[in-house]
Amino acid sequence: MSPESTSPLDPRNTSHSDGHQLLLVGGAFTAARALSDLISSAGGIHVSLCARVNDAVEEAIRICPTAILIDLRDIGFDGLQVLESIKRSPEVGALPIIMLTTAVTASIRDAAFAQGITDFILAPVSTTELIARIRTHSNGYLNVLKRNRSATAYESLQSELRIAHRALEETRSQFSKHTDKPEDLQWQRRVSGLMQIGIELNQIHDFHSLMDRILSEARHLLHSQAGTIFLREGDFLRFAFFHNEVLAQRTSTGEAPHVSSFRVPITDRSLAGWVCLTGQPLHIPDCYRISVETPYRFDSSFDQLLGYRTQSMIAMPLKNQSGRILGVIQLINPVSPDGQTIIMYSDEDIRLLEHFASVATVAIERAHLTENTVLRMIRMAEIRDPAETGSHIERVAGYAAVIFEEWARRRGLEGAAFERQRDRLRTAAKLHDVGKIGVSDSILKKPGRLDPAEFEEVKRHTRIGGELFSHDPSDFDDAAREVALLHHERWDGGGYPGVEEDGIHRGRRGEEIPLFARIVGLADVFDALSTHRCYKEAWPEADVLQLIQSESARHFDPELVDIFFVQLDSIRRVRDSNEELS
Repeated sequence: MSPESTSPLDPRNTSHSDGHQLLLVGGAFTAARALSDLISSAGGIHVSLCARVNDAVEEAIRICPTAILIDLRDIGFDGLQVLESIKRSPEVGALPIIMLTTAVTASIRDAAFAQGITDFILAPVSTTELIARIRTHSNGYLNVLKRNRSATAYESLQSELRIAHRALEETRSQFSKHTDKPEDLQWQRRVSGLMQIGIELNQIHDFHSLMDRILSEARHLLHSQAGTIFLREGDFLRFAFFHNEVLAQRTSTGEAPHVSSFRVPITDRSLAGWVCLTGQPLHIPDCYRISVETPYRFDSSFDQLLGYRTQSMIAMPLKNQSGRILGVIQLINPVSPDGQTIIMYSDEDIRLLEHFASVATVAIERAHLTENTVLRMIRMAEIRDPAETGSHIERVAGYAAVIFEEWARRRGLEGAAFERQRDRLRTAAKLHDVGKIGVSDSILKKPGRLDPAEFEEVKRHTRIGGELFSHDPSDFDDAAREVALLHHERWDGGGYPGVEEDGIHRGRRGEEIPLFARIVGLADVFDALSTHRCYKEAWPEADVLQLIQSESARHFDPELVDIFFVQLDSIRRVRDSNEELS
């Protein structure tokens, strides 16, 4: 399917539905089918059914509707939970949502409107009125898409994700008639796994977390020892992400050694450069035996530096539906089922990675939209405060993620729940000081000490930052609000902005301060003391560490201080990897 073509389910296909695509959620099966037929028969609206309410968000992402109708008749649930999950989804949260109910369940009307419902229809209702209201809300959404470039970008990404998923479904169906063969069953399982991976990737906001997850999932799918991702930056490819399970096992931390980011020009002389130029995948059985007739060569200096031997490799372009290449993913050294022998990649592996790359690229573009919004807010703060540089916010976010990972490990938090919380924290940490856009730059850039009045003015940035994320908050906004508002509170209650209690103002203390704010508060102080600012020189590391230790149970959560020192090597790696951005 060409990038310009539209599928029967695409809202841009007006041949039969004038662009109106309704997702009907819930309802008893017979009643839902009857309602669907009734709406469809009136013309102009294509209806898709989603009988399982827990699948509503996933189905909405897949088909890109222009309106959602939640049918509460005769199915024994109030719909508020599915409503909340839809509104919190960045992909489909802006869609108009209509509830169809009876007098028995009409009691949830006020709660539904409070959670963002668009319309509430009490049955029985005439077919003419029902369809008119659906078309009205669908038209409103389509008009917003036409006017709003950001919304149009999301629509495009949703369409690309839907196309990628359809390609997976078509591939899976090709093998459905041959399920008697073990290899075909295994292929079906691997392709089916990609469907869920695609949905999970598109729920990650933070770009760093997303790329790390993409590389992990790709390595897992193809049983690879190592992998890298190069991101395109103009005429260069930046070596941005690196995994190596063999090297990680040699370290005391269980992590691969730190490798500084670098850039290579996009030419046909390097493997990644050739893939980026041609847009074609590259499969090399042995990187040390590349034919002299090819223009590209394998650079073995990386292997020599790390004491590792790259043998078999797949390099795949991360290419969107319009053909634009965002980067290159390389997977290295597939291993046998027992994990002992390096083998060659198969044709099946190459096809699987092609499908994976198409799904991953949609997630990358969606994360770029979020990342660009975050960066615009950070740049506004940077105009006021020169300390709010890209390197500072990346370091604080990186330190926060390291601390949270250890905190979560100690509590057995893992899997999707862990990744979602880490993703929220990294993004919120980047915005911890965005409230400085409301503070005078003459104060923020003052080279000497602030007087009491000036310090009170600076303290306002926490409330300003919190207010930025307090209107119609999403799951992401809630985390950003907590961090922006509360990252200057102290464990002993001596911080700000504090709370009013029985007419007395006091600082929050202990676990009254949300975890994310406590983590970012520690990460921010470490980075602020360790780097040069207009009003001070960078402290020696030994002095910084001594202060953090002395402030345990005073300024900082004592458990987080303990975690900080346990993970100090990882903290240093984050610092070193972002120095070149300063």
